[in-house]
Amino acid sequence: MRKAGNAAIGLFCRLGVHAAKHLTEGQLDGSIVRDYGTPATVRKLITVGLLHSHGHTCGRCEQPTEDGYIIHDYLDYNRSRAQIESAREHARKRQQKGRSRQRSERNSRDSDAILDSNSRENESSFAPNSRENEPLFGDETAGHGSTSRRDTHEGEAVVPSPPLPAQPQVVDAVREGAGSSSRPPGPDGPAPIDDAGFTVTDGMRRWAHRDGYAALIDIDHSTAQFVSHYRSTGAHRKSWPDAWQKWIRDDAKRAADRGQRPPSNVIALPTGQTLTGTDAKVAGWMAIAQQLRQEGDPA
Repeated sequence: MRKAGNAAIGLFCRLGVHAAKHLTEGQLDGSIVRDYGTPATVRKLITVGLLHSHGHTCGRCEQPTEDGYIIHDYLDYNRSRAQIESAREHARKRQQKGRSRQRSERNSRDSDAILDSNSRENESSFAPNSRENEPLFGDETAGHGSTSRRDTHEGEAVVPSPPLPAQPQVVDAVREGAGSSSRPPGPDGPAPIDDAGFTVTDGMRRWAHRDGYAALIDIDHSTAQFVSHYRSTGAHRKSWPDAWQKWIRDDAKRAADRGQRPPSNVIALPTGQTLTGTDAKVAGWMAIAQQLRQEGDPA
C-alpha cells in the first residue's frame, strides 16, 4: 500500500465499496474502474498486485472478463454473495417471526381487555336485578317486634316473596365434579373451558375456605357462573384454576362491599325505634299517633 500511494489506495477503497454493495465478489466492470480512477492510479494498483486485469498470472484469483478487473484476494477478507444473501434471508425470517409474535400477543391482550370489559358491563347490568331479588325482611319478623303481612294477618292477603332466580343446571355438574362429557357443547363444538376439562378440585375448595371466601359467597354458584361465562364467550385462559380464583376473589369482594352498605329502607322514628319495610313503617307511625292521642286525652 505504501508503494501504491495515497491516490491509488483511495481508488482501491472505492472499488472495494462498490464490490461489497453490488455483491460482485471482487469482480469489477472496466467502465466502473475507469470512472473511479485515472489510468495512472489503475496501473499503480495492478503493479503492486492489489488489482488484476484480464490475463493476470495470480494463481489465487479468478480471471475477470476481457474488459474487467478483479480485486486481489477479495473473498479472503469478505463474504461471498451466497453467504450475504443467506444471512439476509435468515434476518428477514427472524424479523417476520418476531413481528408475528408481537402481533399475536397484541391481539390476545386486546381480546382479553374486551372480554373483561364485557364481563364487568354484564355484572353491572345484573347487579340491580340481584338487589331487587334480595328479600326485604328476615325470616322471623319484618321489623323489631312487629309481624309482617308476609307472615300473614287474618283477613289480609299474603304478600308473595319475590321469585328467586333459577339456578343454572351446570351447578349440579360442578358440585359432582362432572367431566367434560356432561357439559353441553357450543354451536361450534365444546368451548375451550370444556376442552380443558375444568373442574373444581378439593385443593381449590380448601383454598376458598382457608382464605375466607366461602363465608361470603356460595362457591358452587359462583363456579357455575364462571363456567357459563366462559362457555358463552368462548375465551381462552392459560390457567383455568388461576382464572377461577380471580373470579372467586372478585365475587367475594362484591359481596363484602354490598354487606357494608346500610339498608336503603331503614327509617328512625322519634320514639327511637328503627323500622324496615313499608308495613313496619306504617304500623310504627300508627302506634305513635295512638300514643299521642292517649296522652292528649284529659280523661
